[in-house]
Amino acid sequence: MPYFKMRYLLIALVPLAVAGCVSAEDQRAVDQDKCASYGYRPGTNRFADCMMDQDQQRADDQRRTMESLERQDRRDQARRDALNASARASVIDDRPQYDKDGNPNFDTQGNYQGCHGIGCEVDNPDDDSDD
Repeated sequence: MPYFKMRYLLIALVPLAVAGCVSAEDQRAVDQDKCASYGYRPGTNRFADCMMDQDQQRADDQRRTMESLERQDRRDQARRDALNASARASVIDDRPQYDKDGNPNFDTQGNYQGCHGIGCEVDNPDDDSDD
């Protein structure tokens, strides 16, 4: 797994793991204490609504965390794609642009049109004679 994914995975999983270390009973006790601190009495509809709100907020927090990680992953992928595209575009074409008579070896669409058959004259770099 690439480093960037591992880093974001750890960012997401550490809080979930810490929350996972809290048992359901302990989490319920924390939620009950929080709702009681708001002034709601156990056994009332408002207390039950408060407990449901605590659970819903926890679920929303986890969903937002996962969405944030997915957005970051998409941004990272787009950056990698852009880097790969620019790397492919920067390859230097080392084919000769002109033949020995000065004629272009490429047509107007950029297709190579150099020597294509038997009997084509090519420059010999070791030949010192002038024609």
